[in-house]
Amino acid sequence: MTQPLRLVATCLLSLVVGAVHAADSAAAEEFAAPPDLAPGWYARIETSMGRIVARLLPEQAPQSVAHFAALAEARLEWFDRVDGEIRKDHYYDGIKIHKALAGQRFEAGDPASGHAAPSIHVPPEGEGPINFNAPGRLGMLKDGGANSGVYFFVTASAQPWLTGNFPCFGWVVDGWDVVTHLSQVKTHPNGRPLDPPLIERIRVFSVGDPAPLPEPVAYTPRRVEFEARPMPPKQP
Repeated sequence: MTQPLRLVATCLLSLVVGAVHAADSAAAEEFAAPPDLAPGWYARIETSMGRIVARLLPEQAPQSVAHFAALAEARLEWFDRVDGEIRKDHYYDGIKIHKALAGQRFEAGDPASGHAAPSIHVPPEGEGPINFNAPGRLGMLKDGGANSGVYFFVTASAQPWLTGNFPCFGWVVDGWDVVTHLSQVKTHPNGRPLDPPLIERIRVFSVGDPAPLPEPVAYTPRRVEFEARPMPPKQP
């Protein structure tokens, strides 16, 4: 490459990089946290139908929060079942909301809207003063009978039966109308949205000076061994 062409290429690259940085800065400046938030950790969930802000509960569900935050912030490697590669990027960016139950909740966390999420689990946790007896709760779904560290849901109404069955790791502090709209999109009979809304991005931020979030720790669920019992004798 000649010197003039090299100079032109360098200038064009600088313009592109500058434009990307400017776009990132503009996107960051567009977000203003709701006023009067208590000190703590929060998740900003940007969707194609609006923004949700949720308070995270590391003191109640430390590993659920740790995995959710690390995947959102591109700090945790995960195995892509679709193409068979190990990735470390913003996991939730661009993922479809794969299930919606009218007036109840919406679910997300699967890159292929099926069963393609990585097998990442968290230990039994999430029971505490904040539970599913009120709307606007964040919870982790099950994966193969164990608590997933990837699939999550947000409730649009009180669902007390979920308490004790799924980790509760946060609650909505802003964007209640968005939660309602997302839970009420038109779906197929199995709950799959006809026109799936998107999780555009999830980012974590803090207010005040809270303790650092815990680091995600790999967890392998213990297999439940079932004892073979003889069948009772048939009644005459």
